[in-house]
Amino acid sequence: MNQRKGPAPLGAYVQTMTAAGLCFVSGQVPVDRNGDHLPADDLVAQAEQVFANLEGCLADEGLAMSDVVSITTYLRDVADGPEVSAVRARFFGDHRPTSTVVEVSGFLNPAWRLEVQAIAVAREPGSE
Repeated sequence: MNQRKGPAPLGAYVQTMTAAGLCFVSGQVPVDRNGDHLPADDLVAQAEQVFANLEGCLADEGLAMSDVVSITTYLRDVADGPEVSAVRARFFGDHRPTSTVVEVSGFLNPAWRLEVQAIAVAREPGSE
């Protein structure tokens, strides 16, 4: 049984990699742990899934959203920014990492409306 909290990669890559004290999280998309894609007409559900996937990938590395120092959000339509930001705020709470938002022409799956990648500070083993 898979005990990971984050989703499995959709291709030949890893979800996280730690180097030089940083944890790099691959772009998270609106696909649940079963590999099911969320409907294109529900932006909030897609954003919630993306940030839940990010949170799960971090948890798999013993990290939390509060360890994130930078995120990049890719949107198919920049007008979706306010709704995505509201979801992001629920996941990050008072923590405010650096942030970049980029509008893109599309994603690997045309139903996806966003993708988020992150960089977090990796803790030393045994530190809190």
